[in-house]
Amino acid sequence: MSSGDIIKISRPTKIELIRLRRRLILARRLHRILRDRLTLLVQEFYIALRKVLELRRKFNEILLEVYQSYYNTLRIHGYEYLDSISSSVAVDLRVVAGTRNAVGVSVPMLELRDVPQSSPLIPIESYRIQLRRRELLELTVLLAEYEKSLVLLGSEIARTRRKVMMLEKVLIPRIMKTIAYLKMKFDEMEREEKVRLMRTKAMLEKARVSQ
Repeated sequence: MSSGDIIKISRPTKIELIRLRRRLILARRLHRILRDRLTLLVQEFYIALRKVLELRRKFNEILLEVYQSYYNTLRIHGYEYLDSISSSVAVDLRVVAGTRNAVGVSVPMLELRDVPQSSPLIPIESYRIQLRRRELLELTVLLAEYEKSLVLLGSEIARTRRKVMMLEKVLIPRIMKTIAYLKMKFDEMEREEKVRLMRTKAMLEKARVSQ
């Protein structure tokens, strides 16, 4: 057992051994708590991931439909006309932001509140765009919410996993090796004390007989 495998102790005493055993109990308890939290974080991450994939699929389907309507309008009216009326479309949006707790991680909550009305100058050929506009905006906000949640949950998973591995591979083994080392030292000291007492007893017995 190398000195680097154990925790440095200035004076190996029985009290220090008791402290190490208590520390081992706490480390194992913390390891279980963090491991359970890691499991919950991973579950929350996959829930968010499935939601992102579902939203992205729906978003792309609607976007394809909107693009087709846009290109049809562009073919009929031309870019200059569409560009000239685009300034009449209100672009102010109101998104309410908040947070929620996901296994101890503060993740965003976003809600689209206000969507401006369509302009009467918009060509009738682009009606599909107008019909889908709010839905696209809501999907965009939801995607932003869940994709940011993925990033935050992923970071917390990485941090928690590092803590679990540090406890599992470094701290707990070192405490256990230090406890074993101290027990070995105490056993050795006890054997030496017995030998010393036996020698002292033999010397006293010899002195008594010689008298």
